[in-house]
Amino acid sequence: MKMFFLLAFFGILILNKEEVSSSPLSRSSIVGGQEAKEGAWPWQVYIQTQVNQNNATFCGGSLISKLWVLTAAHCFKPSFLLKHSFVRLGAYKLDQPSKHEVKKSIKKVVLHEQYKEKAADGFDIALVQLDSKVCLSPYISPVQLAKPNDVFTEDTECWVTGWGMTKENVPLAPPRTLQEVQLTIVDNRCCQIMYNSNATIREDMMCAGDEDGQKDTCKGDSGGPLLWKKGGSWIQAGIVSFGRDCGMPNSLGVYTRVSSFTDWIKKHSGV
Repeated sequence: MKMFFLLAFFGILILNKEEVSSSPLSRSSIVGGQEAKEGAWPWQVYIQTQVNQNNATFCGGSLISKLWVLTAAHCFKPSFLLKHSFVRLGAYKLDQPSKHEVKKSIKKVVLHEQYKEKAADGFDIALVQLDSKVCLSPYISPVQLAKPNDVFTEDTECWVTGWGMTKENVPLAPPRTLQEVQLTIVDNRCCQIMYNSNATIREDMMCAGDEDGQKDTCKGDSGGPLLWKKGGSWIQAGIVSFGRDCGMPNSLGVYTRVSSFTDWIKKHSGV
């Protein structure tokens, strides 16, 4: 396992981590989902990080203000090239950019100070500051974040979105249309039993999935939002973090619990 270290890189807080999809406990795409309608999830963003001249990785994320995006810490390799990385807002079909889409450069990335080597260790949360404010529209708008007093009980129905794999090692087919899937929250104690000693399900994490394992997130969905409808508003409850065996029975996705990090988000973004 790589050693943990802190590196100041172009004014950005960077922590060493494993590659986005190199671990068996990593997430990237939607399993058992369906194509979303364009504009249905206007906070969903696509983040591409250039690792070196020939390699790039991508993650999901959510717009939380005109200037800030919320995502997972493990989406950023220490060596990523800031000036060659970018965010696509209002994206729908990745291979067919629409007139509603906006591309922004990244000014800086802030990783949680306690994030260490991998997503399963916790604190898998990051903020991305855009190089300039984005103009809001029906296709680009921020999502509300869960508050500390928001309670997500077992059987709470949530939705998750992304452009990740549709099965283990099966990329989303062209034109790579945004996918959505409905999942059910599972109690952390039950989730821990399923993971046994493979991971510790912390209080600042939450689990969601499908009893039969037919609906799930997978490699490439990392950093995307887990959403819950409260009244008439969509609230981001979690951030896609890690999992095991996409779309298999008793294989839940684990999410960073947004309500555990409201103070940290406000401190660094003002949101």
